[in-house]
Amino acid sequence: MLASHAGRVSAALLAAALLASGCGEEPKPIEPTTFKVRLENVAPYAQLKSGVYHTRVGGSAPGPLAPGDYYEFSFTAGKGQKLSFASMLGQSNDWIFSTPPGGIDLYEGGSPISGEITSSISLWDVGTEADEEPAVGPHTGPNQASSTDGPGAADPNTSVRKVVSPVDLPGGGWFHVPPVEEMIRVLVAYNVPTRTFTVLIQNVAKDDSTLMTTQGPKPVRISPGVWTLSTGGEPLFSAGMRDRGQGLEALAESGNVTALSSALASTTGVGTPVSPGIYLLTHSGRALFTLNAPDSGQGLERIAEDGNVTPLYEAMRIRMPFSRTAHGIFNTPEGASAPGPAHPGQAYTFEVRAHPGARLSFVTMFGMSNDWFFGTEPEGIFLFDEAGQPLTGDFSSRLQLYDAGTEQSEELGIGPNTGPQQGAANTGLVDNDTKVRKVPTSEYATPVTTHLKLTISR
Repeated sequence: MLASHAGRVSAALLAAALLASGCGEEPKPIEPTTFKVRLENVAPYAQLKSGVYHTRVGGSAPGPLAPGDYYEFSFTAGKGQKLSFASMLGQSNDWIFSTPPGGIDLYEGGSPISGEITSSISLWDVGTEADEEPAVGPHTGPNQASSTDGPGAADPNTSVRKVVSPVDLPGGGWFHVPPVEEMIRVLVAYNVPTRTFTVLIQNVAKDDSTLMTTQGPKPVRISPGVWTLSTGGEPLFSAGMRDRGQGLEALAESGNVTALSSALASTTGVGTPVSPGIYLLTHSGRALFTLNAPDSGQGLERIAEDGNVTPLYEAMRIRMPFSRTAHGIFNTPEGASAPGPAHPGQAYTFEVRAHPGARLSFVTMFGMSNDWFFGTEPEGIFLFDEAGQPLTGDFSSRLQLYDAGTEQSEELGIGPNTGPQQGAANTGLVDNDTKVRKVPTSEYATPVTTHLKLTISR
């Protein structure tokens, strides 16, 4: 009995010692790490398409239009897209024929425009040289090459503005500018099957009577020009603002399109919005989609075609009630007051709480497509290294562009069933290849990192 008591005492002493050393305490649960995820739309594109026109129809080399000559160019376009163009009035210092700064709507009431649009064209002063009498002043287009004192004087009014007749010439006197429609005519034709617009720019002036100067009639010439197709903004200039220094001055003063066309080309591309998305945090290897297999019908199609995250979110909620798995929605860009797409310059942010071994995956629609989506690899991105340390930094290179295989692909942003053009969900033709797959560079060569920047921080 004494021995038994001694044993109990020894056990008690051992327990006390363990408690004192901390070895007998219940193990504390490991606190999850909070990660901040930021997905930014970094696409640098300001217009969808751009180009030049420089050779008259029937001509063999670039050059200006004489009376009766015309330029012609064509492009496909969709609803909500606008045409802008600019050509120099060759007899001026720095005047251009151009559309309004925001361009001309190519669809009115949902229908493509066609016919004459000259009434939408104005003569603009770019504000880079002081005005002189057209075709007479020493620094106007026809005379500048022989000028002995270099370029013309700086314009005291440096803002781009409409030319209003009569023009007050800084050197004294006035000049009565011919109406625009007596110098230029602009027509638009539309081809229904191909959704192609063709623009015709014609010189309709008369060399012996349209441009009357103090030295008698002078010929009107219209220079080569640039054109753009945009979904918003003012691609060439802004009224009341200085020239942007991107090449419009060279076009307006000498009819040279090189610099401006190069500047436009560098910011031309599919500046797609990205839709709200859904993310998944898991240890199990479960995925939001399976590569090289048909869509499971749980809701990926709705994201890829319409940017609608609700069906997949609800399906995930039912399918994945197990522990250590979480999923959620990101749908409101930084600074926005309501859910919506993230356009270039905007970003989505969200937080996840994870333990070592966790992987993050997400999907979000390529907004100008039929059924393309951006996402991680199906298995996701590891948030911890092998030692259990959190991983942070730029993970943009881990993103991919996928085709959900649910609709046939059409021209991005222009096809009738692409995101900005479709009138109702799920209206495109069924894809011939129904597997979820990566979009090959032969179909779209722009790197995903040109569109998205993914950063993960703590």
